[in-house]
Amino acid sequence: MLVGQQLGQPILLGFVVTGSMSGTLNPGDGFVALPPAVADDIEEGDVITFEAREVGGGGLTTHRVEAVTDEGYITKGDANPFTDQDGPEPPVQDSQVVAVAWMSGGDPVRIPYIGTAALALQGALASAIGALSAIPGLSGLGDGNVGSVMTATGVLLLAYSFVSGVRSSGGNDRSRSRSRGGAVSAFTVLAVVILLIVGPATASMVIPSGTNEITIVSSESPSGDPTVIERGGTQTLEYNVSNDGYIPQVVLIEPASNGVDVSESTLVVSRGEQLGTTATIYAPDETGVYLRAISERQYLQLLPVSVIIALHGIHPFVAIAAIDLVIATAVTAVFVVAVGFEPLRFRSRDRNRPLGERIRRRLRRYF
Repeated sequence: MLVGQQLGQPILLGFVVTGSMSGTLNPGDGFVALPPAVADDIEEGDVITFEAREVGGGGLTTHRVEAVTDEGYITKGDANPFTDQDGPEPPVQDSQVVAVAWMSGGDPVRIPYIGTAALALQGALASAIGALSAIPGLSGLGDGNVGSVMTATGVLLLAYSFVSGVRSSGGNDRSRSRSRGGAVSAFTVLAVVILLIVGPATASMVIPSGTNEITIVSSESPSGDPTVIERGGTQTLEYNVSNDGYIPQVVLIEPASNGVDVSESTLVVSRGEQLGTTATIYAPDETGVYLRAISERQYLQLLPVSVIIALHGIHPFVAIAAIDLVIATAVTAVFVVAVGFEPLRFRSRDRNRPLGERIRRRLRRYF
């Protein structure tokens, strides 16, 4: 639940932290969160979790759908007297919805206090991070500094290896003396190699993907500003995608709100190539400020385009996972042919010499 909260994507379970849904979901209560891809079409009365623009300062919000309109969903907390859209929050678009609560008898299936337990664990983790950030060199840990987090992880692993070494030193000396050099499990090496390759590959698909929002003004008269459109009229925008990597990319460009059409939704962009499509933005007949959105998802072309499109239709994470599986399978096959699964042993004639002496011996080889 905590990981899902950080990712902005509830994983199986979500929870509420405020009283806006009191009576249905009290603060600290959890609920079963279904991904929109596997849930039924969102209807009036459903409870959804969405990325709010303004409610609570923005972020994940769980409210009930009061109405479904051409401009999006009108939402409201069951304990609130007004809808979110009576305030500054614009109608919620499908691209903002990250989960749909599993309903029973018109209300979400409630899991009492599970959110309270998650928040207590979150508080304990925050306290631990605060204590670690007081250590010299780890001051940025509390601010989410990646380098500090890696340093803290390294310190913990070093402490673990030290404790393990102390515990093993009391073992049988004879068996220890017969071991020549260190042995590393081939599975461990393979796992590290896969992570080093799959990690950047996943990042190359996730980081460029997302939703691009366009705020338009439906005006009484046309304007030179492309975001100011005469009411009831349209505006055509160019949407370009480039590939600076080595592997061809399959880019899926889709409307993420009402009032948007895309001329060509699937682009296969080769290395160093730039392709584009056009998006047509429609302004409502009523004047005012409206939100339009276009979704872009990029995938490495390691599967047939039709397969990627089908997996994307289930959920973008499914397509990414399938491509990662292809990469992991290929890396494993090469590893098995080149190395096999026998333990990897590393021997050194200098293993009994002090570190300083070994460094000096290495330097003398070159100078």
